Amino acid sequence: MEKALFYPFLFIVFLITMVGGWLPTVRKWSQETFRMVISFCAGILLGAVFFHILPEIAPVLGEKLGYSVMVGFLTIFILEKFIMVHPCEEGECDYHQVGLSAYIGIGFHSILDGVAIGAGSLMNLSLIIILAVTIHKFPSALALSSLLVKGGEYTAKRILVSMFFFALTTPIGALLAIFILQGLDSYIIGTALGISVGTFLFISIGDLLPTVYEEHEKGYKNLICLCLGILMMILSKGIFH
Repeated sequence: MEKALFYPFLFIVFLITMVGGWLPTVRKWSQETFRMVISFCAGILLGAVFFHILPEIAPVLGEKLGYSVMVGFLTIFILEKFIMVHPCEEGECDYHQVGLSAYIGIGFHSILDGVAIGAGSLMNLSLIIILAVTIHKFPSALALSSLLVKGGEYTAKRILVSMFFFALTTPIGALLAIFILQGLDSYIIGTALGISVGTFLFISIGDLLPTVYEEHEKGYKNLICLCLGILMMILSKGIFH
């Protein structure tokens, strides 16, 4: 991607994350709407993985593809299991902890999102990864901000300041990745993307996809949103390639 476009797209990622963090301070989202958004995001991530990123890095990594994917998958699993907050049910998960550890966990994951963008830009995948990350970041910010609002310990101003720093992590990760990976062997870049694939898979399968199967009325809407996200990625393959 041209630098003239790369930086504006990073700003868009930052801006959408801020919007997601701001909305809960002014309006409470219904569970039904939140589930539909999450389901669509799951479709976007799955479609990006299976129709864009994996076909691009498989020829580069060959039979060693599974190693980098597993590293990414286990990394997010460990963060999720012990210290990470992730989107679900408007932040009503009783096993998620809010505090410094949560910010460290989700902030580290956001940096990995940025690494995915940076590495993708070196393999002509930047646009599609930015799309997947951007759509995923919105509910992440929405859920994290909702947790803080519900806790009642933070003012709206303090929440927005916290979300500002959270929104910066992905652009910073992208810029660091560009600086570090520029000029390196394609195998190393492919490995970085493989790790990103693992993180996307865990988030979509472990965090987002279960929302589609929540038992509630009109649950078919979630499945439709999931399929729309996947279809969007299939159709975008012809556009971005």
